[in-house]
Amino acid sequence: MKETNLPVNFLSSLESGNLTILADDIPSINFTATKNIRTIDIIDIPIKISDKPGLIKQLSEAKGLAKKLKQQNITLEVKLKGETVLKLGEKANPKLAKIITLSSDIEITDLKKLKKLSDAI
Repeated sequence: MKETNLPVNFLSSLESGNLTILADDIPSINFTATKNIRTIDIIDIPIKISDKPGLIKQLSEAKGLAKKLKQQNITLEVKLKGETVLKLGEKANPKLAKIITLSSDIEITDLKKLKKLSDAI
C-alpha cells in the first residue's frame, strides 16, 4: 500500500477555524485549528465500526502521521468529551507511552479514556 501525505497536508494547511459535526442536530465532533494546534474533540460517536484494528495497532499506524506533524511543527490533540487523551506531533511528551508506541511523537495523556474511545469507534 502506498503511503499518503493527505492527512498531514490537510492538517498543516488549516491555520484557524472551527468545524462541528452534528448527528441528529446534536454535536458529535468538534474540530478546531489555532496556530500550530489542531484539536479533535469527540463528544459522541453515533456509529460503530466493526473489524477495526486493536489499540496498539492503531497507535503504531499513527506513528508516521505523528512524525510528519512534528516535522511541520503541528500538534494534533485528540479529546474525548473535552478531556485530552492523546497528542501527536510537536508538543507530544511521551514519557512512559514511548514504550507502548515506540515513538517520541505520540503522547498518551489518559490511557483509560483512550481505550474507551478506541472501543467506541
